Amino acid sequence: MWLCVLEANDGCCVYCGGASETMDHVIPFSDGGADDMSNLVPACHRCNRQKGDKTPAELYIGWDLRHRWSGKGTAQKSDTSGLSLRDMYLSIHEGVLGLLDDLDKVAAEIADRRRRDWFLWASPWTYHYDLGINYYRKRFAEEIQKAKAEGWPDNRPESVKKRSA
Repeated sequence: MWLCVLEANDGCCVYCGGASETMDHVIPFSDGGADDMSNLVPACHRCNRQKGDKTPAELYIGWDLRHRWSGKGTAQKSDTSGLSLRDMYLSIHEGVLGLLDDLDKVAAEIADRRRRDWFLWASPWTYHYDLGINYYRKRFAEEIQKAKAEGWPDNRPESVKKRSA
């Protein structure tokens, strides 16, 4: 199921848009977040490390504050353009809402039953850590693109299809 999560969002980190290399728990596992696909999104190593046990909103606010504030309790002049603290908060709020919208889209993609079933039945191999995820991404890249273009066709064995009918 690693590929199912990592190939969501076109294989990009949901936080920065770089290549996804790992899965992130949206609600941190340390805060009781589920350790299942409904709580996982693709992330790069850097963003996953920076997020740590923060929520996505805490991550975004931290990034924004590091960018906007000089560290001396004042806003960066080149960035504020005369914005009040209220205006800055509202812009942070809008950014967080945008991130949450993106997370919802990616979560819906991962939760799509046809897509999940395709990944489950298209990969009868056992994951070998010594080969790494990039090996499997390259090995299945064409099949994944084809299945996506075809709307994730049902590739279950006939015996399984008959049992679920």
